[in-house]
Amino acid sequence: MIKRILNSNMSMSLLSNGATALLGFVNLGLIAHQFSKFDAGNWFMLLTVYTLLEMFRSGWVQTPFVRYFVVAANDEERSKLTGASWQLLLLFTLATAVLLSSLYFIRIDNNAFRLAKRFTILWLFSALPYQLLLWQLQARSEFKLLSIIRLIFPVGFTVLLLLRAKYNFSIEATVVWYALIQFLIGLAGVVFGWLHLGRWNTDLKTERKKLSNYGKFSMLTMITSSLLRSSDQFIIAFWLGPAAVAVYSIPQKLIEVIEIPVRSFASIAIPHATSLWQQEKIKELRLFFYRQCGLLTAIVLPMLLVFFCFPNFIVSLLGGSKYHQSTLLLQIFCFYAMLIPIDRYCGVLLDASHRPKKNTVKVVIMLVTNVSLDILALWIGTGIYGVAAGSTITFLIGIVMGWVQLKDILEVFTAKLFWHEGVSKSIKRLRGQPTL
Repeated sequence: MIKRILNSNMSMSLLSNGATALLGFVNLGLIAHQFSKFDAGNWFMLLTVYTLLEMFRSGWVQTPFVRYFVVAANDEERSKLTGASWQLLLLFTLATAVLLSSLYFIRIDNNAFRLAKRFTILWLFSALPYQLLLWQLQARSEFKLLSIIRLIFPVGFTVLLLLRAKYNFSIEATVVWYALIQFLIGLAGVVFGWLHLGRWNTDLKTERKKLSNYGKFSMLTMITSSLLRSSDQFIIAFWLGPAAVAVYSIPQKLIEVIEIPVRSFASIAIPHATSLWQQEKIKELRLFFYRQCGLLTAIVLPMLLVFFCFPNFIVSLLGGSKYHQSTLLLQIFCFYAMLIPIDRYCGVLLDASHRPKKNTVKVVIMLVTNVSLDILALWIGTGIYGVAAGSTITFLIGIVMGWVQLKDILEVFTAKLFWHEGVSKSIKRLRGQPTL
């Protein structure tokens, strides 16, 4: 029984992403300790800009590719979808590179974007095969291999930062090595046959159109979701400068580490949720939602309690005493982090039930709300603490909207069902206990 549980997709994902979360803490601490606030702020802004653009191309291709791959009739259709996904991603990356190259000559006086101007294009190209490898493994439901590969990258980056502590190479060199690690993992995927090229020797116009038509909604949703996360940093960067970005990013990145298992479970959930919707198993889909959200809440709650009760220790351990302003921010972030599992799975169900437009509307309204609250907080003088508090209000609004959009599936929220099906039964299953 224990062996079967440990070999399940969910358990493998949980174990690998638990290790990834731990490495995320380590890497965050190494960056904060090894570099000044100025350099750390620049690093976080480069990561923010890159993530924003990566979400753009992921939204255009990843969600529709996984969805259509799962329901494809045969290997020929799947091969065509794979080839079309490569073509669309290459097209997007080249177009983005041209656009960013032209922006390079535009003078931006804000020092927070120094690294982003120079290295965003490099990161986009180097990460392309790596990202495609992850998407293809997800679509083929090869979650064990996916979990292993997801773990390789943070391990490689940890080793890089430990070497940097000894050899003291620059922040620019660290950026280049970061890109090289991702590229080599993607290259290994080609060598070992995990990353497929698909069909290219035929007209793929139909497949490209199919992916693009669905992807235009999921792209807007993902880019808006990314902006929802990064808008705080952009506004703080322009308003207060790179040092304030670093202070704000330390607790924010800690919360993002908690999101790692949420994202992983959501990626596993998409094929299964889509299948349940296709089979019109609405009751099973509703129970699936409660079980997944309950399990994730049970997983993240202990971590959030540690963060909330010992913020000074956590922040000092990761960033040192120079980030003492981040302690109250970490406590504020803990409140909205509790809402992340429900918000994320509302998005999963909207995509699985072929409602990308509604998901897009929800996230756009959340973005507008968040930006408005950010500007208001800085204007009235509450600073970065008011910006953090605004995020909690934004996510609460998003959950209410998502539930309303899914009322035919989720019906009225039932706390008893959430606890019994979500938290209690999921923990029992992990322990190998009966769930009757």
